[in-house]
Amino acid sequence: MFMAIEVGNLVRCKANGNMEADFSGTVEKVYENSALIAVTEYDEKDNMNIEDLQHKVIISLTKMKPIKAQK
Repeated sequence: MFMAIEVGNLVRCKANGNMEADFSGTVEKVYENSALIAVTEYDEKDNMNIEDLQHKVIISLTKMKPIKAQK
């Protein structure tokens, strides 16, 4: 069972095929098993990746955890 991930949550995500290091961001849209994340904090080595992705990543809900819920 997935944790409650909702639009507006700040989440910490594990590195995936698009990013070499863990990163943080805000949930923009939630799908059935994944979410669209607007990346706000990332490792310097991912600078090129994040520019190519235009600061947005779709990632599995199982690869993220909420840091802060929307108020």
